[in-house]
Amino acid sequence: MNALFPDRLSEISPPNRAETELEITVETSESFFARMKEAARAIDKGDFTPQPARLSFDSMAQLFETLTPGRWRLIESLTRSGPSSIRALSRALSRDYSSVHRDVSRLLELNLIKKSEDGLILVPWRKITASMNLTPELAA
Repeated sequence: MNALFPDRLSEISPPNRAETELEITVETSESFFARMKEAARAIDKGDFTPQPARLSFDSMAQLFETLTPGRWRLIESLTRSGPSSIRALSRALSRDYSSVHRDVSRLLELNLIKKSEDGLILVPWRKITASMNLTPELAA
């Protein structure tokens, strides 16, 4: 199962610039490619306006399989506590180290969290929003 369209990871690199918002969406591949086409046209016209980073899923089911309640609690805990080690995070969440490590690894792959230079895990986003279009093809 591919949780992202093939080039999505480069699209959502954690911010090193002013942007600090991540949009999580459910969209069809057709919608994704139409949006990318529009972005390319804007760039061709010289419009380099930064856009919010975006993480897109093919379906609601895929979003909920990937961003589980436990992973959201992990993100919320990091947001409250700030940078943390996996061990400290597992204690704060009252979860075993291996399951927290597995969730951290997956969230790192998705760029929802990042690892600092000193090895601590943190949430680089100031704001994460989720939106979904409730059309029949996306509800499957």
